[in-house]
Amino acid sequence: MKEAEKILDAFISYTESSYFSHKRALPFIKWAGGKRSIISELLKFVPTSFNDYYEPFLGGGAVFFNLSDKIKKAWLSDVNAELVLAYKMIQDNPDALIQSLEAHKRKHEEQDYYYKIRGKYISKDSIETASRFIYLNKTCFNGLYRVNKSGKFNVPRGSYKNPLICDIDNIMLAHKTLEKAVLKKYSFEKIDPKEGDFIYCDPPYDDTFSNYSASGFGKEEQEKLRNYVDKWSKMGCHVMISNSDTDFIRKLYSKYYIYEIQAPRNINCKVEGRKPLTELIIVSYQCQN
Repeated sequence: MKEAEKILDAFISYTESSYFSHKRALPFIKWAGGKRSIISELLKFVPTSFNDYYEPFLGGGAVFFNLSDKIKKAWLSDVNAELVLAYKMIQDNPDALIQSLEAHKRKHEEQDYYYKIRGKYISKDSIETASRFIYLNKTCFNGLYRVNKSGKFNVPRGSYKNPLICDIDNIMLAHKTLEKAVLKKYSFEKIDPKEGDFIYCDPPYDDTFSNYSASGFGKEEQEKLRNYVDKWSKMGCHVMISNSDTDFIRKLYSKYYIYEIQAPRNINCKVEGRKPLTELIIVSYQCQN
């Protein structure tokens, strides 16, 4: 049987089985500032009930995947076009994506293969583009997404012995979970929530790495986000924001409820530099914890 047919058969068997009934999808990419390591803390601040769910700084989507049982409809968005495309391909065509990732997996140890793929910029083929994005994310240094001023990915190869380039089980779980999601490539200003909806914002943190897009995310963008948080809160939305514990952020959100949590940092190239930092969880509603 051909490789593509085997993958398709696996997809069908997963879909028809009860596999999805007892497992939850995890983020299918690594992401700087991802929330997987502090998800248990974040969930303490989620409102007890809400209507639709919005996440306009999607990234790895750890909060979405962990809240999936409580979400009826999700509106997921990000300014990173390749990231959103990867989600869309998992949502729409996971079997073809798996086939492409398996091809990357077979060739990964070839000399300079990583840099060959890194230098191969955006393709007109959506599956190829999404597969390239996931492959580079799984094999680059620390899963760090960084682009230069021209918008080109420029992170060096990581030194992993056996990177999990194609996690078929998790891709299938993510595919199932994303059935309830609408995916869009746009900035936070364009979301259209209603009263009773829950909005979780995880922007690039103040005074930290922010080169996830060519335009960056500085003080002006932080203030703009706060203005939209004001707007959404007045509409009756439940809003939760993660950010750095800086004087600027504390002042910016001084009229909201502010909580402190301890979060690990894994991007520093030196292990001794990966010390826990205090982060802020800011909410527009009173929590019960």
